[in-house]
Amino acid sequence: MRLVISYQFELKSATVEQARSKIVALRNLASKLPFATIDELVELEGKDCKFDEEDIYDPNIFLKLRALKPIQIADDGFSAISSKYMIAFDTLPGEGAETAAFGLATHSEITEITQEEDWIWQGFCKTQYASNPEYGGINNFLKCHLMLVKMLDEAQKLGIVHKVSDDSGYWEKRDVRELAYTIHHNNVLMAALTGQLRDGLNAGEVKAPIFEYPNFEYLETEGS
Repeated sequence: MRLVISYQFELKSATVEQARSKIVALRNLASKLPFATIDELVELEGKDCKFDEEDIYDPNIFLKLRALKPIQIADDGFSAISSKYMIAFDTLPGEGAETAAFGLATHSEITEITQEEDWIWQGFCKTQYASNPEYGGINNFLKCHLMLVKMLDEAQKLGIVHKVSDDSGYWEKRDVRELAYTIHHNNVLMAALTGQLRDGLNAGEVKAPIFEYPNFEYLETEGS
């Protein structure tokens, strides 16, 4: 009942310049699309890439988080290591949506500029609550979601897409009507579920973005 589009980038045996050119190309495309905000390109190396979850004042903390590389440390557990070189930028597709970061990061030491390394990236963006009528409703949601797909289409042309997972199914089907139906259906289900939870508990104990929709009661009734 949530709509998230997530993506993994991968670039094998590439130099810093080659990795940078891919992300610069993506940022150039973003600058031509109606994103609410597009941050400057961030390029970090060595200890500057270290992710510290307690450093809440680090302006690049979320980019560093996306650059982490998961490693299996036991049969039932995973850990992650910080990157050694990272090239990335952050965006906000529109009101109600989460930020979406695009980049590439390597986890090997860069000893010389011509050295070739493997690069990865993990990103995701929840677009569901861009459908809040106060932000423009379904039209705003469609703008945000379709922009992200356009960015990922470009990333695929650049040869860096490893995997895309789209809860709405649009990445595979490319059906805008079905996408519009899916967001409405999900909002109805979310309103019904959270409404039931709130009715069963104290009103202040249940918090959800769907409560901020001016048509929440209508959606809840439809879902019930």
